Amino acid sequence: MGIEDLFYNIGLSVEKLYNGTKRTVKQALLPTPSEKPPSWISTRFIRQKEFTPHEAISLHTQLCFIVYLVLSFAVVFLTVNPWYVLTIFVLYFLYVRYIFRRYGEFLIDEKSYRAFYFYISVISFLAIFGYSILRDLSLTAYYYYAYIGLVTLVVLFFRYYFKSHYGRDYTYGVVEEAKNDLVRVFVHDDIAANVKPGRYWVPAVPDAEPGRIVKLLVEERSMRSSVPVRVLEVYLGDAGQSSQTETEPKDETE
Repeated sequence: MGIEDLFYNIGLSVEKLYNGTKRTVKQALLPTPSEKPPSWISTRFIRQKEFTPHEAISLHTQLCFIVYLVLSFAVVFLTVNPWYVLTIFVLYFLYVRYIFRRYGEFLIDEKSYRAFYFYISVISFLAIFGYSILRDLSLTAYYYYAYIGLVTLVVLFFRYYFKSHYGRDYTYGVVEEAKNDLVRVFVHDDIAANVKPGRYWVPAVPDAEPGRIVKLLVEERSMRSSVPVRVLEVYLGDAGQSSQTETEPKDETE
């Protein structure tokens, strides 16, 4: 290889690296909605064969939040520089923002998920960052108790705010099986109704055939997730609706 070819290949590699970095930065700061659902490694840790895009995004976001908390606490206890906490938060927040902007359309009730993770992330950051500053001031234990009490009040207020603005006492599901006077309904993860994904048995109602989308009343339980208890409405759309597609009814199916 001649010296000209060598310099040409080096220049070509630098150009590819520049263009690739430019696209990555642009996508991270100004992400565009994706037409295809994500395929993350997070789903490989789940043994359940049936896994929807909604659940994949929800699980991935939960794992990101947990990793963020673990890293933040590790930084607080292993270093004395509170600005590391800010750095981790900025990187985490940009990534979560990317997830919602890129794949938010695949979430059921995207607004509630976006609001929940936005507020809980900011509250967590302020709590951890504030603690790291208090620690450097070497204050007495009473200040820490007061700070913990303040953070607790903020969390309780956020819980009230989220339930009053985004909370619901109903969710949607897809009928999978009818047996005697009961029907088994598949329900997606629903943060607004505080319902975990799974299959629930509820009393049968007319027209609740396998494949139908149904609206379910949920019963709130103290310190635990809510559970569907009965069918409120049956949407007479395509009876072949799969439980692994959206469970929200479309206007034309109501």
